[in-house]
Amino acid sequence: KTRILVISGPNAGGKSVTLKTIAIVQYMMQCGLLPTLYSNSHMGIFTKILIDIGDEQSIENDLSTYSSHLRNMRVFLTKSGPDTLFLADEMGSGTEPQIGGAIAQAILKKLNEEGAFGVVTTHYQNLKSFANETPGLVNAAMLYDRQKFRPLFQLDVGHPGSSFAVEIAKSIGLPEDIINEAKEIVGSDYINIDKYILDIQRDRRYWANKLHPRERAQD
Repeated sequence: KTRILVISGPNAGGKSVTLKTIAIVQYMMQCGLLPTLYSNSHMGIFTKILIDIGDEQSIENDLSTYSSHLRNMRVFLTKSGPDTLFLADEMGSGTEPQIGGAIAQAILKKLNEEGAFGVVTTHYQNLKSFANETPGLVNAAMLYDRQKFRPLFQLDVGHPGSSFAVEIAKSIGLPEDIINEAKEIVGSDYINIDKYILDIQRDRRYWANKLHPRERAQD
């Protein structure tokens, strides 16, 4: 029943790698190659696999980054159904974030109604909220080590991820007054939501680390 995965998390945190891994493993299986899965995994077969990854901007064809993405989204909307797997990297990006996020949400809503299966990556808060509130969609986060400022390349399904924008800005030495002014511009609501997401990820990692040794001992 949960058919669409919305992956969020920091830049260089592994979102696109995860998306491409899903695509290639699915394609391997449908080409008759042995997929890299656990022995208890289950897979479906799709008659259409639709992909929007990378930048297809073109001066020759009068395509900007955003219009090239929208062209692909138009194909998604006309061809998607229960037999479709769609994969979209940084859905809604390439234009003003508020309208880009709104159009991406409307497209996701329609794809969900059509019964399609899919994976999308995003930084947009509205898509994280939409996935949290909408049957058929589920959030997932790429985990990040806040102490060492490095990605863990682990996918945590069930919760949205933080972009770690403030933490990354601090780690590279951006002046504190710039960071504080950015916080004032974006507002306390956004900062508090992001902090809440960070705290959830920290707590889940803490308990996962506590449980793993016990599980290994039982094995």
